[in-house]
Amino acid sequence: MNLAKDYFLLYHGIQAQKNISYEITKTKEAEFFEIVALILSASRKNYDKYLPLKSFNDICTFITTKAPVNLEELYSLQYNLIEIIANDNHHEDIEKLHNAFEYLANEEIITKADNEKLISLFDPSEIVIKRKDEEILIDNSKTFKEHKEEIDLVIQELKEIIKKDDLLNELKETNNYINNQKFSIGITGVMNAGKSTMLNALMGKEILGSAVVPETANLTIVKYDKNPSAKVFYWNKKEWDRIENSANEIESIKEFVQETKSIFKDELKNYIKDDSRNDEVDINNLALYTSAEASGKKCNLVKYVELKSDLNFLKDGIEIVDTPGLDDPVIQREEITKEYLNNCDMMIHLMNVSQSATLKDVEFIIDALLYQNISKLLVVITRADTVTKEQLEEVINYTKTSIKRQLKALNKDSQLDYILKTIKFIPISGKMALLHRTGKQKEALEAGFKLEDTGILEIENYLNESLFGKNSSKTDLIIKGAKAQLYKTTEKQISALNYELRLLSKSKDELEEELIEFNKKKSANEKIFQAMKEDILYYKNDAKNYIASLETFLTSELIDLQTVIKQRVISDVRYTYEKEKKKTPTSRVKTIVETAIKDGIVDVIRDYRYKFIKKSQNIGEICEQKYHDFGFALGHKNDNFDARGFFQDDFKAGFLTSSNDILISKVIAAVEKCKPTKLEDLEIALDRGLKEEFSNIEENIKTKAKEVSQLLIENFFKILNAPLDNFESKLKSDEEILQNQIKSFEDNEKNKDELSIIIHKNLKKLESIKEGCKR
Repeated sequence: MNLAKDYFLLYHGIQAQKNISYEITKTKEAEFFEIVALILSASRKNYDKYLPLKSFNDICTFITTKAPVNLEELYSLQYNLIEIIANDNHHEDIEKLHNAFEYLANEEIITKADNEKLISLFDPSEIVIKRKDEEILIDNSKTFKEHKEEIDLVIQELKEIIKKDDLLNELKETNNYINNQKFSIGITGVMNAGKSTMLNALMGKEILGSAVVPETANLTIVKYDKNPSAKVFYWNKKEWDRIENSANEIESIKEFVQETKSIFKDELKNYIKDDSRNDEVDINNLALYTSAEASGKKCNLVKYVELKSDLNFLKDGIEIVDTPGLDDPVIQREEITKEYLNNCDMMIHLMNVSQSATLKDVEFIIDALLYQNISKLLVVITRADTVTKEQLEEVINYTKTSIKRQLKALNKDSQLDYILKTIKFIPISGKMALLHRTGKQKEALEAGFKLEDTGILEIENYLNESLFGKNSSKTDLIIKGAKAQLYKTTEKQISALNYELRLLSKSKDELEEELIEFNKKKSANEKIFQAMKEDILYYKNDAKNYIASLETFLTSELIDLQTVIKQRVISDVRYTYEKEKKKTPTSRVKTIVETAIKDGIVDVIRDYRYKFIKKSQNIGEICEQKYHDFGFALGHKNDNFDARGFFQDDFKAGFLTSSNDILISKVIAAVEKCKPTKLEDLEIALDRGLKEEFSNIEENIKTKAKEVSQLLIENFFKILNAPLDNFESKLKSDEEILQNQIKSFEDNEKNKDELSIIIHKNLKKLESIKEGCKR
């Protein structure tokens, strides 16, 4: 794929790797963008028509060393091309690309709808030109804590100047925002991977593990609170019904359900309610509810546990999501785990050095990085004290090889570099670290382990740097948000003081004349404001109705996805029979179905997101054009409104948390029963199985899409309303200042010089604060 980049660099006349400069002709410029347009026009719905064509392969090899042979490789090539264009973005280049798309549409190679989509929202990325001079900049040499301390000081400075309640409330909101941020760490691994021991060492106390939660069978969320407590949450009726239904297909869940019913009998209905029941429990007796070894087996009924602790490790807003083992027989717990991991800032995956890189481990790592929105993954090799350093290195290399092998089986070889760059490996002796942290360091030292030899310090440093360090993307986002709000608050106060300063120079007659004029302006604006509010409410209802219509789109796309899965399975079964004279291996069927579902849903949600953004774009443009004279400027100065700036990271995670085990088991069963001469029976069986199980997938995706969309609509229209709210707020503020100036005219007249000096000093401070917020 590197040749694509080389060609593009050459096209711009840049020195290539071999230190040879090329003069690219106008013909080659056009050729490059025509080829890019053609490659980008291929999608999951039509790629099977492109890839077999020799002409398409020849075109691809014009800019890359290897033509794509499957959908994943096609996506990889598209990603590379879009990234290159996005990183070296010139308006004339984008225009050439748009012209190429128009040509493909005119020749009916792509549809008009696809043309519009490619022009306005490249799949799978977007090219957004940013104006750096108008951005809030962040000093990347500072940590989160240093930034937070600076912001706290700015808020205190502003409180000394600002006296108006509405602006003081804004400062309070900013203060709450910066001080109530949460940083979540997800902990995963198979049973007996050593999760509890490592967590106890991190927290410096045996809060998890044999002392309190032996052999944890449930997801546990650990939060900070001055008053330690524990609460358990049980399955609700709908969730339990799903567990019972899945027992019909999966033997391990069948055993789990039978065991639970035999223990609880009629008492089961006291725990499984329509709305999830939750109980406060004694933290010292928590094992009765969470341990797989506890005799009462209440852990079977518990969905998750919330544990609050006063440990220092948690004080800076850190939350820990400790998951049950990946080999848990209850697939619904896996779904809950994925739901929580989607919201984690980073993930720690533990592997026992003697059982490392199992297929379950490798599949989970790949799934987390490719589909579950995990951007940082720390792989901890536990029980490092039981092997040599050479053996540890072998384990890490074996894990990397296993990941490579599994990616190849999934036709995702191109993702190997990305995955290995995202993973950090650290070996640890959790037992020795825990001895050091719980006052038993003598025992650890006698075993030959200083604290720095255990690996716990390296893990802590990695966590601190990832969550609070200088290159933390979340830190960057939080600090920019807080500074942007302080910048706006400061601007409002500067405007109010400037108005107050101007009024100080007027006589009482002039002030009263100004009040008359002000009231006329206020009366005229009130009518306009009312019309604007009605318009925005209309557009908001229109957007909500559009979300409802998108459900039909999701239904249609998911029906198409079922057809794709069915066709791929049947094609593979037919090929295996004809070429190899045997049935398709179970592992092969599992890979086909799992990959098709995940990649298909990712594509469906991408298309859903495109439609949502396009609708928001239309609304934003209408509002901006209609009310531009009232300061309704939503984009950058001298720039058009761009809805993509509001929804850059939305719809990109949380849609792949459902377990596909039951669906896969039904497909495998259908394939095993299939006879070579009766593939039509396989098609009927697949239709039935897919339809049954896709109802849950469809419900899950529709629910999540609706929830995300509605939340975004609320936030979007809050932003659309902001210019109007600010205009009204300024009028109200100016009215109060004007009335107070008239009321206190005599006193102000006597102290005019002194008041002017105070205002000027405050304006100077505020200007300094405002500039400080931009860097």
